[in-house]
Amino acid sequence: MNILIVGLGLIGASLAKAIKKNTNHTVFGWNRTQSVTARALADGVIDKTGDLEVIIPQADVTIINFYPQAIVPFIREHKDLFKQDSIVTDSCGIKTKICKELENDDFNFYYIGGHPMAGREVSGYDNSLATLFDNASFICTPYDNTPKAKTDTLVSLAEEIGFAQTVVTTPEHHDEMIAFTSQIAHVLACSYVLSPLAPYHRGFSAGSYRDVSRVARINADMWTQLFLDNKKALTQEIDDLVSNLLVFKESIEKDDEKTLHDLMEKGNKIKEEIG
Repeated sequence: MNILIVGLGLIGASLAKAIKKNTNHTVFGWNRTQSVTARALADGVIDKTGDLEVIIPQADVTIINFYPQAIVPFIREHKDLFKQDSIVTDSCGIKTKICKELENDDFNFYYIGGHPMAGREVSGYDNSLATLFDNASFICTPYDNTPKAKTDTLVSLAEEIGFAQTVVTTPEHHDEMIAFTSQIAHVLACSYVLSPLAPYHRGFSAGSYRDVSRVARINADMWTQLFLDNKKALTQEIDDLVSNLLVFKESIEKDDEKTLHDLMEKGNKIKEEIG
């Protein structure tokens, strides 16, 4: 197949590298900054490039790697260029807002929301890796009327790329779960390092500090949009987290040894059971 990667930052370039490494598909690539596209071509990360008017109609699968607010406008602007019956997907970390916006559009191609569950604390083409998606999950969110064969094609491509697990679900369930598994962790990490003691951690910190604070290294522009676009699910997770923290706080304030011990025992048991 011809696979078009639109946007050659960390995720897009890593997808291109993984496709080149693990499959025999032809990789087309395009980036808004032409110098990045030229580098990807010179590095052999992509096989071909060109004007969008030329390369979009050749793609059997197009993967769009933009910030959330840019995905829908790009698809609508170029809707007449996509190959008939081809698959158009994206790598955005939220799905409901995008899928709902495109749900009633009249396309001659199939849009299927996608989310490769991998990343790094750094961004950009220079930090892309062919191994970024090894042992990672790929989630796709087709519409109810999406032909199963199209979803199967996208799932098969993800498996070829090297994803260890693929999940097919609804946009709503995706966003609910991502609020818990990803977004709340970034909120917690940023909140944690906002402590007035954080600048003085050296000499006092070890694994616990590193584990909790790691994802505070964050692309604020992108994550601001992701948080706001998943407002309902994320604020529910924040409410649950604050509620649990307050129970800990109260038991400590009251020297309630039993409650404190039981909370930690319960947390430990849950973690042992779920991994």
